[in-house]
Amino acid sequence: MTKKRGKKGKQQDTGQASKSQPAATVSEPGPPPKAAPENPPSGPPSTSSTPPPRGVDRGEDPHPKGRGRGRGRGTTSEPQAPGPGRGAGSTGGPPFQGPLAQGPRPQTPPARGPRPQAPSSQPQQVPQQQPSPQHGLPQQQGPRQPGPQQVPRQQSPWQGPPQQPGPRQPGPQQVPQQPGPRQGPPQPSPQRGPSQQQGPRQTPQQQPQQTDSAKSVESLQEGIAKMSLIPCRKNPAKAGTMGRPIVVEANVVSLKFNSNFNPHAVHYDISFDPDKPKFMLRRTYDAIHEKYFPNRHPAFDGRRNLYSSGVLPFGDGMKAEIEVYNPEREQNKTYKVVISRVADIDLSWLPRVAPGMPQIEQTAVQAIDVVLRHGAASKCVQVGRSFFQPPKGHIVDLGNGMELWVGMFQSAIIGWKPYLNVDVAHKGFPKAINIVEYMREICGSRFSPKDVEYNKINIAKQLKGLKVIYEIPGHPTSKRTQRINDLMQSAVKSIFTLDNGSKTSVYDYFRKEKNYTIKNPELPCVWVGGRNRQIYVPAELCTIVPGQVTIKKMDEIQTSNMIKAAATSTDIRKQKIMNAFASINFNNDPCVKEFGLSVGGGFEKVPARVLDPPVLMYDRQVRVSRGTWRASRFSNAADLQPKTWTILNLNGRYTRENDLYRLADDLISNAIKCGMNLGEALTPFVTLDPPTRDVRGINNFFQQNKNLKLIIVVIPDRGSAYSKVKQAAEIHIGVLTQCIKARTVGRLSEATTSNILLKINSKLNGVNHMIMDNNLKPKCLMKPCIIIGADVTHPPPDAVDVPSIAAVAASHDARAQFKYNIKCQLQPPREEIILDLQRMVKEQLLFFYKSTGYQPQQIIFYRDGVSEGQFAQVLSRELPAIQRACGQLNANYKPPITFLVVQKRHHVRLFPTDERNSDDARKNFNVQAGTVVDTMITHPSHIDFYLVSHASIQGMARPTKYRCLWDDSKMSEDEIEQLTYYLCHMFSRCTRSVSYPAPTYYAHLAAYRARVHTEEVPINIHNLIEEQRKKLTLHEGIIENPMFFV
Repeated sequence: MTKKRGKKGKQQDTGQASKSQPAATVSEPGPPPKAAPENPPSGPPSTSSTPPPRGVDRGEDPHPKGRGRGRGRGTTSEPQAPGPGRGAGSTGGPPFQGPLAQGPRPQTPPARGPRPQAPSSQPQQVPQQQPSPQHGLPQQQGPRQPGPQQVPRQQSPWQGPPQQPGPRQPGPQQVPQQPGPRQGPPQPSPQRGPSQQQGPRQTPQQQPQQTDSAKSVESLQEGIAKMSLIPCRKNPAKAGTMGRPIVVEANVVSLKFNSNFNPHAVHYDISFDPDKPKFMLRRTYDAIHEKYFPNRHPAFDGRRNLYSSGVLPFGDGMKAEIEVYNPEREQNKTYKVVISRVADIDLSWLPRVAPGMPQIEQTAVQAIDVVLRHGAASKCVQVGRSFFQPPKGHIVDLGNGMELWVGMFQSAIIGWKPYLNVDVAHKGFPKAINIVEYMREICGSRFSPKDVEYNKINIAKQLKGLKVIYEIPGHPTSKRTQRINDLMQSAVKSIFTLDNGSKTSVYDYFRKEKNYTIKNPELPCVWVGGRNRQIYVPAELCTIVPGQVTIKKMDEIQTSNMIKAAATSTDIRKQKIMNAFASINFNNDPCVKEFGLSVGGGFEKVPARVLDPPVLMYDRQVRVSRGTWRASRFSNAADLQPKTWTILNLNGRYTRENDLYRLADDLISNAIKCGMNLGEALTPFVTLDPPTRDVRGINNFFQQNKNLKLIIVVIPDRGSAYSKVKQAAEIHIGVLTQCIKARTVGRLSEATTSNILLKINSKLNGVNHMIMDNNLKPKCLMKPCIIIGADVTHPPPDAVDVPSIAAVAASHDARAQFKYNIKCQLQPPREEIILDLQRMVKEQLLFFYKSTGYQPQQIIFYRDGVSEGQFAQVLSRELPAIQRACGQLNANYKPPITFLVVQKRHHVRLFPTDERNSDDARKNFNVQAGTVVDTMITHPSHIDFYLVSHASIQGMARPTKYRCLWDDSKMSEDEIEQLTYYLCHMFSRCTRSVSYPAPTYYAHLAAYRARVHTEEVPINIHNLIEEQRKKLTLHEGIIENPMFFV
């Protein structure tokens, strides 16, 4: 081992086309895309001050959302055009005329395209930022939706002074009276440490309502109070009634309370000194347990929390010192341990859970969760709530040094009784191989020092933070476990100074001092140990420690292999779950037995219903069958006149010119079948080499052709061409583009070109289809109603100084519910609450009014990405922001709001019990599209349901969970479920229902587009407002096509 003094030594996901049609390949890259008792039970008693503990299943959706909450996706926002002092909405269209079903419908704006009789189009997107007056958008000609400065000269229903953005708290008269045995707001348990994560300090513009900590606390208290106002089911013992009733199985097992169940649990805090490394904490606890209370079996969460059934022998606390063997250092280490009694927890209400219970005491649920996890945690590798053991038998190779481990997820949940949710889990782990072999896997078939140097950045990125075992052959005393910091120069080039002042290389040092000749002297050395010490060792002497948990994002190859291995039929998945469940052996775990608990042995059967799909309107009625339908001629088709579009090839000589002309011919011929008129393309087609850092070629081409209505761009299958095209076209030049991957061009089919035309028509302001007007249509869609989807996407866990992106997508055609407008905003990293929601919603309301001539009579808000622990924050900050946005337009404008949370990151799965209730019984045996479960495994009193809205293309369909947090509209459970299911059929990019509503999907795509716009663009996270204004403002030429992002 060598000590050296001296200095230390992206892959672009262009996305995949939607797998919407069996034969259609992706065209526009998308994002690497939850019987009534005689006497209704009261809520659980409030426990004393008990702090809660501190502390890969790939999507089966045909349109995968790429994960990670750190998945990158998004779009941009616009500068806000200056307006009169009374606000942009101070003058407007005609007064509100009433429900569309009873009054005159506004004319659908003409699709963008040079039809001879159609007037030129107007901007459809309200700008977002506030530039100086000279930066306002230019006036557009024609009668399409007026832009920010083109307001009809009539009295506006929103006329009046804008309201100040003070907190608008709904008074008692604004709160809908909810049935059910509510007994006041839940009493929050005090938190260990700060009660809420506030994130980095915000500027006043970013967070106008939180100017000091007192307001923050007040806002949180308001949110907790509003938790008691979450709407409840009208009848505690039942929910929706629409649809055909069936029975399904859910992957939950009942939680049983035996005769020795102790309703009194004690919460202890346990601290360690030193408290690192983390893997030693459980070893230290086990040693303390064995020595001081071996006849008791409390549950330890692996960090700071200890739960026992009753008081432990030492009473309120104890202190001890104990020696524990560290296998990495191969020596004993003394630890000081302090255990302190924190609080008592009342578990007596758990056996009495029943429908109608208004509150759930999460502290008790968390304690039971730790108890049930204790046994698995002591013998498995724990990753969150999932547990993994080394694979046996056939090992799935994910590629590039990773292998697949299959484990089990478990979580205690409260439905209409307590359950344990169990599921199979998949995760990639680094292979326990030599570092040289790891380099070989990443480099592929070509492996030489030159190839390693070429891939050095990527190799180092994957290796950083991993532990390795370093050992010189024949020197057992040299064995050490160290953590990798980086890769350095080769052994022959790494020169350092010895203690005697002489200089030598790492290669010579090992040959002379260690009597070891390095076999691969041209490969990089590995920098290990503390970062304050430069310890460089040969790669061939380092082996990766097995079973290490990494948070790095998997590459495209690894992700693809993971999906192939994880996407199995329901029968295989159920067998995997039961095998993992049996391996834990809960009922024989001493900790579980001491608490008097046990778990059932099989999945729970629950009632479900299959909802009828909507009837869709193209040029005729189209029926949906098994989650899919055959498209007819578009409801409102866009046109492209001759010479108004062209094709740009960025794949160089790898895509032949004949393929480009065949693409143009196929698009023209298939457009006729869709009702579109695509004239002859502008030729000759231009071919450029794939863009690197120099994008002048792309910019020059777009600048020369910026008057074209559409440019189709063929991009390489891999690389950063997609982001460079979108940045140039949408930020700098202002031209509409449709990207198609080179491999798609090489294997065109009718389904592929039809799928591309779905996107082109949407981008050109056409309408592909709409929900048919009939007596089955949800009531809220029979009147002007704005439907909003919102999402926040975060950077990958290992990213540094990368902002989060908030996106809001809102409908602006009250009849069709097909067209959406988007707004995006940069936010500090990891900030989940949408900080600028008030402004974004206000602009969307104005855009809806200017597009339709109506002000929305109802607001339906689908919020994606919020966990149950964040409900109080959302109710205290985002709901008031929506209300204030309405008040800013007119003090008397208070439309009813329905606020729904969309949750996809859960582990509940539904299994059919009868082949007649499955559309793919011979393949994956999934439940039918439209299957909804809203009883038994849902919240005891709140409006809460699981919906499988799509037909899975591969593997098991994942239901989406929906939770209603606010409902001024007093919508019934049936209406909420039906509306949600109908909106899953309104996604423009395919002819099949998707796994969650279109507005939420669009918000996700919008955030992804904004992430594309920021790729390789330096962002100063300390001045995000200015960064967005300068670098992420859409060009005025693109905002007249609001759906440019699909």
